Amino acid sequence: MKTLYEILEVSESASNEVIEKAYKVLAKKNHPDLQPEGQKQKAEQVMKQINEAYSVLSDEFKRKQYDEKLKIERQNQEEQRIKSQYQNTYSKTNTVNKTYQEPKTAHNAKQEIKLEKDILKKKQKEMQAQYEQKYQEAYEDYLRRLGYKIKYKWTWKNYRNLLITIVVIMAIGAIVWYFPPTHQMLVDFYESNKVIKTIIDVIGSILVGIWNAIASIFK
Repeated sequence: MKTLYEILEVSESASNEVIEKAYKVLAKKNHPDLQPEGQKQKAEQVMKQINEAYSVLSDEFKRKQYDEKLKIERQNQEEQRIKSQYQNTYSKTNTVNKTYQEPKTAHNAKQEIKLEKDILKKKQKEMQAQYEQKYQEAYEDYLRRLGYKIKYKWTWKNYRNLLITIVVIMAIGAIVWYFPPTHQMLVDFYESNKVIKTIIDVIGSILVGIWNAIASIFK
């Protein structure tokens, strides 16, 4: 179905002047009185659409309302398309999985059948997780293109990964600090650079203060 912009043959960012000019050109081109006898009825329908489109797009308030409605409709269509694509792919995966789960012969060992089913179930879960992730990424990308900002909630997994990262960085820093060649190099750099020395001294003072405060709590 054509949008009002497509009916007037203008872009969605067209100015009021462009919309008015396009309307006049199309109105003159499709006026029923200027059409052959056999095409007058069709021209009347086209003119009705052109007039309706112009009545909305030439009014600033009506155009704003229409743009919002159009945006929502497109968002819903895109969501439906992504969901449909995901459901079709997932449905095919289930069909393939059920086909493979059927034992080929009756005398197959039960242990082998169970092992095959476990492997296929694991693969199915992996594929489902991949499709869900792709669907989520596609949906978020669509929302970003519409101008929405995506915010993520921090989970226990995020905090755990952050803690692991901090521990790893501290371990690497300790190794570098206590390794004689790099230790001396860091000391020389600290002594020769006043800016770095000031920053490290300030950070060190803050950390010592925090440590003393924590120690006093547990005394």
